[in-house]
Amino acid sequence: MSEKTKKQEITITELTFTKEQFLKSGNFTPIQKDVLRAILKDGETYTLDQVNKLLEDFTKRKVK
Repeated sequence: MSEKTKKQEITITELTFTKEQFLKSGNFTPIQKDVLRAILKDGETYTLDQVNKLLEDFTKRKVK
């Protein structure tokens, strides 16, 4: 992998997006978007890795 490609990967993973941008994205299913509406805070930004981790944690949680 070239140095330029490595830099591009780092830049892409460090981009942050708002809750609204994630909800408009085609990367998530309608059910995932419902979860994101509930767990993401308005006015804050998140990386794609953070959102994927939040979704994963939500799906693995135990109901009490």
